[in-house]
Amino acid sequence: MAGLTGRLPDGASDARPIGLLSAGFVILMAVLAIAAGHRLPAWPWLLAGDALALALLVLLRQAPGGSRLALFVSLWYPMLFMAEYYVQLGLLGPAARHLHDALIQRWELALFGSQVSVTWRAHMPSLVLSSVLHLCYAAHYFIFLGVPVWLFVRRGRESALRAVFAISLAFYVSWAISGLFPVAGPYYAFPRPTGPAAAVAPARLVHAILDSGASYGTAFPSSHVAASWSAVLVAYRDARKLALGLAPVALGLALGTVYGQFHYGVDALAGAAVAVACVLATDPLRRRLARGTRPA
Repeated sequence: MAGLTGRLPDGASDARPIGLLSAGFVILMAVLAIAAGHRLPAWPWLLAGDALALALLVLLRQAPGGSRLALFVSLWYPMLFMAEYYVQLGLLGPAARHLHDALIQRWELALFGSQVSVTWRAHMPSLVLSSVLHLCYAAHYFIFLGVPVWLFVRRGRESALRAVFAISLAFYVSWAISGLFPVAGPYYAFPRPTGPAAAVAPARLVHAILDSGASYGTAFPSSHVAASWSAVLVAYRDARKLALGLAPVALGLALGTVYGQFHYGVDALAGAAVAVACVLATDPLRRRLARGTRPA
């Protein structure tokens, strides 16, 4: 444990901006849980989870700035937060006063001329296309989890911290929008996909995952698209070959969210826009947050 608990040299990668970013998101989620009030019987339990999350962040903040253990935990705890808050948003969605699917469907019709999440697969019921796009959709876990790990091993802590910050920012921004502007998505708004293209093994796998733990009300923007493309874009600076290799998978993922009827086309476009904005904001926001944590 000496390697983990020892101190890092001065100027080592600063994990505190991730903590401040995460604390802001946790506080927002607590506010949304309180606002749900009587419509959400489980809201005290959600607040308890938020309190535990904030306690973890305080403990990390109190750890020595150069502690290797604190830095290691700071690298990976946002991934645990993502699992926790995906579940929390899934509880907030059904308690929302109003879902905005009708508005999104109007945007969809104006932009694409149809409800493309339904009509695309009906016009192109390809078993091969369905298999490839559903496999790409299922790969999002490997993209946003794998990129920071690869960068940590091959490029060092700073690259990994930068990637975790960008990916976390994409998730937090996407979920903040979903919490304030809940959209169920075409998977719930329209009849479920049927036919041979929906019966291929990759499609059945994705449907089983969604039916066992999908987060209702988080369709807009697509956090899968936002986080996956954030991972690809943030990797481009330090691992260009990795980014170029993952880009076709991330593109297939974005298309697969629509082809598989998991998201509206507008959701996927909004997720891509969130990814670009978050990656562009990553370095200046990290610097600003880092400056705010240093003593005068």
